[in-house]
Amino acid sequence: GHSSASAAQGDDNFDPNFKVVGEQFEEEPTDMEIGVQIKSMTKVYSTGNKLAVDKLSLNFYKNQITSFLGHNGAGKTTTLSIITGIFPPTSGTAFVNGQDITTDMDEIRRSVGMCPQYNVLFDKLSVKEHLFFYGRLRGKSDESIEKISVKLLYDLKLPHKSNDLAKNLSGGMKRKLSVAISFVGDNKTVILDEPTAGVDPHSRRGIWELLTKY
Repeated sequence: GHSSASAAQGDDNFDPNFKVVGEQFEEEPTDMEIGVQIKSMTKVYSTGNKLAVDKLSLNFYKNQITSFLGHNGAGKTTTLSIITGIFPPTSGTAFVNGQDITTDMDEIRRSVGMCPQYNVLFDKLSVKEHLFFYGRLRGKSDESIEKISVKLLYDLKLPHKSNDLAKNLSGGMKRKLSVAISFVGDNKTVILDEPTAGVDPHSRRGIWELLTKY
């Protein structure tokens, strides 16, 4: 059957009391703060006039891991790409820690970590150099990057690989490094697109453990 989330149209502000209500939705927690709020977000790709996301309204709560499940083409990557500012929504918006993606994206980027679906690694940089490179992009000091790098590599059981070049890492280790990069900026919000795609069961468990720990 067709069901839609009730969201007041034309209401463009972050609303800490906004709830997604409908018979196909379970009741939302009342004792938790909203970290990311999506309101009536729609994305139409001009090529082929394809509707990728259709009036999506959704809350993600702080101190929780929220997952998207859906078939290929359901709009998962599109939604995550819009929240991280890779491209704008056609209509509707989302708020990250109360800030609007359509107006405050520069500010939002300072506190959001991203692990894309495909690794963005450089063959000739070592594991440690990747963490430094991305940490510096986030404006972190060498000292704070050093501190979190040691912790991340230890938690991912990768300390012995810290000087290995990315091109010499196994698929599972590359994925672990990509996940680690998304945490290196001391980010309030971390968005991961299929973080365990294509990794062996052992690496997958390692990534799960890291996510639940952080």
